[in-house]
Amino acid sequence: MKDCTEKLLQKCSLGAQMGVNGISAAQRYATDPKLLALLSEYKDKHRAAEEEIDLLLAARGRKSKRVSGAVKKLARAVTDMRLSSRADNARVAQMMIGSCDAALERLAGLLSKYSQADESAKECVKKLVLTEQEYRLKLKNVN
Repeated sequence: MKDCTEKLLQKCSLGAQMGVNGISAAQRYATDPKLLALLSEYKDKHRAAEEEIDLLLAARGRKSKRVSGAVKKLARAVTDMRLSSRADNARVAQMMIGSCDAALERLAGLLSKYSQADESAKECVKKLVLTEQEYRLKLKNVN
């Protein structure tokens, strides 16, 4: 159970970090004040989730893994490629919705795979799921 808990928390910490990185990349292309505010709000929420996960790992004597610089650069390049041809606010929101969908699918898979993880870890992940669902809904309503 300990191993499942740590693996679940590590993977979710990396996911939250990637969420922050993805939102930061998207912010470079957004111009609508409402969208910019939403991106900023949810970047902060992803950072808070990462911090909460990091505290759970620290309580187990572990440090969270960090997303490598190469992965960050690749993710930013993908964002730049997707938005360089058409960088309007609707496209930014749509791309972020796609990221939410991917994150939700991944989190559901992790909860299933690591079902033996302890409840504190699973509750933390469920909060992240709710954050992604809320973010997705707000992105759909921003336009």
